[in-house]
Amino acid sequence: MTNDVLGVKGKVVIISGAGQGIGRATAYLFGSQGSKVVVADVLQDAATSVVASIREGGGEAVSAVADLTQKDQVARAIDVATEAYGGIDICVNNMGGMGGLGGVSILEMERESWDMSIARNIHSTFFMTQACAKSMIDRRVKGAIVNVASMSGLRASVLSAPYGAAKAGVMHFTQTAAIELAPYGIRVNCVGPASVNTENAKKAQTPERLKEMADSIPLDRRLSEPEDIARAILMLASDLASFVTGQVVMCDGGLAATSARPQKRKESFAPRR
Repeated sequence: MTNDVLGVKGKVVIISGAGQGIGRATAYLFGSQGSKVVVADVLQDAATSVVASIREGGGEAVSAVADLTQKDQVARAIDVATEAYGGIDICVNNMGGMGGLGGVSILEMERESWDMSIARNIHSTFFMTQACAKSMIDRRVKGAIVNVASMSGLRASVLSAPYGAAKAGVMHFTQTAAIELAPYGIRVNCVGPASVNTENAKKAQTPERLKEMADSIPLDRRLSEPEDIARAILMLASDLASFVTGQVVMCDGGLAATSARPQKRKESFAPRR
């Protein structure tokens, strides 16, 4: 692929939760393709580190430190992008995650845990989408918005009801936003990862559980890497997907195509090496 084919060179992309994991990998990838990257994260040190790495690689980037669950701080992040680069062309709503809120039954869950998951995953996506879309419309930019959901939005997972409900909401919101923003030429799509090999995943799961999760993935029997998800995000934001909107693209190694219960590997289907 070339930058001309992708059409993201020189475009301004703001990425929420870009200080680590999928967001960081996405920031690096857009930076390598010549995009001007706005690294939005609540953690200043993490955001600064990502910006420094992009600049060291010859790219352009600035940080926008903000709690994106708060509408006024989202506006502040948009102001940073506008002051630095004149506006926004691409918005990646990656902020979210379970944030240590899993492992609790709905019978025992406190209201605070539910509210926090909804705020991290849905409120941030809504506030960012609204602000970025208004910026694009004001500048008559036919931009792209890519949201990050999860396999949990498709399949029930015990002891993580708030996260699953929030990610299902992100998927539905994506489709509604795509329809409402289509008259302005703004595309809205969503990427749905399964299990991703991030630092947080390694902290939250035992090695045995991580292996079990990897074995349930049909393609290569491995967890996805943040870079796998970043490439899917880049594709949906690029000109390669210029007529794609309102879609939820599962980047999961084929897991969504299997039955809800993970199947044991059958030797007859194991690839020959």
